[in-house]
Amino acid sequence: MNLMRYARVTAWTLLLSTAGMSADDSGKTATVAVVPKGPKVVKLAKPVEDTRGPAIRRPTLGFRVFYFPYKFFNTSGTQASTTNPVASYTYTGGSNAARLTVGINGEYRLTDHLSLGLEFRFHHVNFDETTSILSGIRDPNSSTDDRKPITINSNTEVSYFEFPLLARYYGLRHTGLLSRAYGLGGTEFRYVANIRTGNDYSFPDGSTDYNEVPVSADRNTQFGAAIGIGLRFIDDFNVKVTPEVRFIRWLSTPFQGPAYRSAANEIEAGLGFSF
Repeated sequence: MNLMRYARVTAWTLLLSTAGMSADDSGKTATVAVVPKGPKVVKLAKPVEDTRGPAIRRPTLGFRVFYFPYKFFNTSGTQASTTNPVASYTYTGGSNAARLTVGINGEYRLTDHLSLGLEFRFHHVNFDETTSILSGIRDPNSSTDDRKPITINSNTEVSYFEFPLLARYYGLRHTGLLSRAYGLGGTEFRYVANIRTGNDYSFPDGSTDYNEVPVSADRNTQFGAAIGIGLRFIDDFNVKVTPEVRFIRWLSTPFQGPAYRSAANEIEAGLGFSF
């Protein structure tokens, strides 16, 4: 009986020892399940609202040098006659105004592509007309006209005050030279003032005379429609250089005489500098 009891105790002791060792070993050599990592999740920051408002679009100011390749007046030679009194008239016109002038300009950028600009320039123009008057009837038996002429040489100077108002569209292309190109369109206003005329008279008897009676302008204001193209370059100091070519169609004629007329079409070439 005691032997059986001893065997039972020994068996339970062995079982408990084995279980303890197994539990101890499992604690030391337990394997850890490796969970494969998935794609890294990046948490996006919440966008911060821009409360600074639109960027300030300050105007640019500068000046522009203008060159006018064509004359401001169309001149010609023409003849006329009257019967009472009997006389023949020959008119010859000319013009030799300065081709260069300088003006000031300002421009305001409305959008990334569109701007509005106002300019002012002042320049002198002139035209002259020579009138030869032959009075009486020519001798039909003479091979030459022996009538003595009255000659009038008139020279007129005029001041033009001009105000171009132009819209420019930038960004015709994103790359290349055309990325610097722009188109323009608008109107030009001209005020005609300071009309001064000198009239020299030469008579058949050799006497002379002089007066300064000015010619009359048909109107003192003009409006014109303008279109053109240009290029815009900006250096490291933010100086903008803009060569331009414009075409202007004037809608009225302030001066018109037998041998002269204000030009209706005008071409302007300019080089602008703004800051």
